[in-house]
Amino acid sequence: MLCFRVLRNGRHLTTAGGPDFGVLTTILTWVRRPDDATRDNPELGLHVGGSVGREYREHLKWSYANDIRAGDVLTVEVREDLEADPPKERRLDEEAGLDDVARLQLRKKSLEAQLADVNEELRERGAA
Repeated sequence: MLCFRVLRNGRHLTTAGGPDFGVLTTILTWVRRPDDATRDNPELGLHVGGSVGREYREHLKWSYANDIRAGDVLTVEVREDLEADPPKERRLDEEAGLDDVARLQLRKKSLEAQLADVNEELRERGAA
């Protein structure tokens, strides 16, 4: 099994891995925007996750660290000689198991909710 062994400053965070088919990710993210709280306190996070199952609709999370700091040394070892840790979180996509029509109906409902939010914001700004 292919695994990602993730270390922070030499200390083991997690070993993530999945079956023969799936998605495995290690993502380091830095966020600083001029118009919100990240302006003065940028976010720096590390996420180790992936997805498995039919159509990759089961999402897995092994680790999330939102306290990464400048100077931290992050190491990702790509290994085939290790066993993966069990994921800390498993979440099934709400579309899992739905047929095409039900999936489209769910998507339509989501889009209608987004449109209602946009219309409300336009009304609040006097542009409706």
